[in-house]
Amino acid sequence: MLNDTNGLGAGPAGRDQGRGDGFAERVLAQAHGYVETRKADAVRAVSDLAGAIRDTGAGFGPAPHLRGLFDSAAEGVDEFADGLARRSLGEIRDEVDAAVRRHPALAFAAAALAGYALFRLVRAPGLRPIPRSRALVPAAATPDVRKPERRP
Repeated sequence: MLNDTNGLGAGPAGRDQGRGDGFAERVLAQAHGYVETRKADAVRAVSDLAGAIRDTGAGFGPAPHLRGLFDSAAEGVDEFADGLARRSLGEIRDEVDAAVRRHPALAFAAAALAGYALFRLVRAPGLRPIPRSRALVPAAATPDVRKPERRP
């Protein structure tokens, strides 16, 4: 029978195939560790961005309303970093999924913008050709080039 699992514990050499479960658990634990490390890196990068915004706002000493705007933006970015640190990856995924379902046009525009930015970033800069001039050159400025006359 297809659903009969009797005798499936022993492999071809008589070894127990239950060891594969331990391997899968180790791989899963390693993947979770990697994801948590990347999440911590992302939280650190967002916090650094908040610090950079705050430092930029400090340069507007004579204009307190601009400095306040930058400080407010830095606070918002700090709160975003704290929210990333508090939430699990599943909760973040669920929130993104709900936001995409609420505003699909905005999500499409953001994805298109991110794709374009990634394309521009990845595309090799290389040497660009010098554009050809479309300027008209007056006929008098060109040298007189004559074909040599043939003698018979």
